[in-house]
Amino acid sequence: MKKVTHVDSTFSKGFTKALLPLAIAATLIPLSAQAANTSNNWVATRTGAFLQAAAPSANTATQSEAQSTATKTGAFTLGASAATGVVNALVTPLELSQPLHITVVLKNRNQDQLDTFLRELAQPGSPNYRQFLKPSQFKARFAPTDAQVQAVVEHLRANGFSNIQVSANNKLVSAEGNANNAQSGFHASLKRFNYRGKQVYANDSAALIPASLGSTVDAVLGLQNAVVPHKTIHRVLPGSAVAREAHATTNAAASQVAHQPTDFATIYDAASLPAASNTTVGIITWGDMTQTISDLNTFTQNAGLPTVNTSTVAGGQGTLADDGDPAEWDLDSQDIIGTSGGVQQLIFYAAVNGDSQDSGLTDATLTAAYNKAVTDNVAKVINVSLGLDEASANSDGSLQADDSVFQQAVAQGQIFSVSSGDAGVYQWSTSPQGAPGYIGTNDGSGVQTTINLSQYSVSSPASSPYVVAVGGTTLSTKNTTTWSGETVWNEGTAFADLDSNGNPVDDAVRIWATGGGVSQYETAPSWQTTALGSSVTKRVLPDVAFDAASATGALIVIDGQAGQQVGGTSLASPIFVGGWARVESAHNNSLSLPTSGFYQTFPTTTTSIHDVTSGNNGYGGKGYNAKVGWDDTTGFGSLDFGKLSASYGQ
Repeated sequence: MKKVTHVDSTFSKGFTKALLPLAIAATLIPLSAQAANTSNNWVATRTGAFLQAAAPSANTATQSEAQSTATKTGAFTLGASAATGVVNALVTPLELSQPLHITVVLKNRNQDQLDTFLRELAQPGSPNYRQFLKPSQFKARFAPTDAQVQAVVEHLRANGFSNIQVSANNKLVSAEGNANNAQSGFHASLKRFNYRGKQVYANDSAALIPASLGSTVDAVLGLQNAVVPHKTIHRVLPGSAVAREAHATTNAAASQVAHQPTDFATIYDAASLPAASNTTVGIITWGDMTQTISDLNTFTQNAGLPTVNTSTVAGGQGTLADDGDPAEWDLDSQDIIGTSGGVQQLIFYAAVNGDSQDSGLTDATLTAAYNKAVTDNVAKVINVSLGLDEASANSDGSLQADDSVFQQAVAQGQIFSVSSGDAGVYQWSTSPQGAPGYIGTNDGSGVQTTINLSQYSVSSPASSPYVVAVGGTTLSTKNTTTWSGETVWNEGTAFADLDSNGNPVDDAVRIWATGGGVSQYETAPSWQTTALGSSVTKRVLPDVAFDAASATGALIVIDGQAGQQVGGTSLASPIFVGGWARVESAHNNSLSLPTSGFYQTFPTTTTSIHDVTSGNNGYGGKGYNAKVGWDDTTGFGSLDFGKLSASYGQ
């Protein structure tokens, strides 16, 4: 049973009050009606058609015939990924009364100036070096204006949306409505269909806006709930059945054992620094955090650590529903605290449900949670252990929307750390139950691959140039807490779709391996191209990597039960966050997003890193291979936080 917590709006109440006179706009003729027959008055946003007709077969003569066939047979793809399909499913128009929670994303102003400012923040000698902005300063220089926001609000009201809320930085305008309002306000046609065992919806036409708003609106989120971000945790369950051809490598000179969260501070030399008691840390989550905080208190009591000062902040107006599985947030919080030794405050920025029917996490509510952490500007380091295929994020508009939020974070001196994913190079491929990394089936005689093993993808938002992307390793230690070596985390194949006891429910097989590779959509930041060569034109990831293997992972408290063994890049990112929080505390929270510095320093100065040179993150000889220096599997490798902190001076 879901536990539901109702939360008040976390958006700018002052601005909302200022918009009250706009209620009269509801009596106006909707702008969409005014321009319904004049397509030139409407322009595209970054939100494209998420539900698309499958490509025509060899004997299909025209695109119109393909569309007709697709409508009859349910042959569709989702999020521009041919591998994510809807086959033999009934696709029907979404009921016009279907409730929707949408978020209109507005563009930054003065983007060229903002790009220059962000570069100079990390350049010693620049007048802007480490001159972080306050939210009010960012808003004055780069955020959408009040007049731009008011025009968007007026458009929403005129098309029947209500409960309109504006974020404190003017970037997000959220509203409640239904499919009829979306059709009227954005010319968006929405469809209902069954996907992965549940009823979902998605737009099969792009979201359009009046031309008058073209320079203001970037994307419209919340028009689909079929493909949503997933957790990046690998939990060891008693009944889990691993298929053949495991790829994990053992270092015979040391042992590969599970660790207490406090062990990682010693392994990665964070314990040589004082605890991060001067630094506030955030975690992006979904749902009610009551059980997670209870488990955290049990963990700290068992570990002899001080009780953590925690708070839960809703990422928007809505409800926080408990899905009954706190494991992901337990992993994040306990490993951050264990590695950091304790923080000034730990804030759970919890995404609310996608609509009044508690449909769960959506792109709209997750982006709002990111933005809430940024507009609050309290947490210095923020963990994200969520991700989805980059093509889907680009298709629904959330990729660029999240980039815009992360840009403000960088300008304010906040650091987002994002796990790179657990599906190796096959983030795009999903099992019948939605597990990423699907490669085929196991009929009892071995793994039969059914996908193109040469097709690779990466996870969003790890692919953003404005975050630290953290990959995974398999860790070897001596005496549990002495670092001895690391290889690329790749546990090979396992059954993909499991019940609550870890038993397979079908014959689908996936890989468990660190995400990494080349973005299809994000331009490489200049510091990556300079460090890695002119051929690097797209963002590559990860930047660094830490322990993620289930065999060498963390023993945490879940639902009050200690000793639960977990891994995944959802472990790797919290290890970085905990270690980096100590570094920030040691330097009075004065350091900026460290990635540009990593790429300037680590190619020639390796004293602060453990280079990972063996293993790969694919299957059957595919994927990327580790090598000396930076690579697409573990980036520069793991960090020695004590030495890294010393390199920044005082």
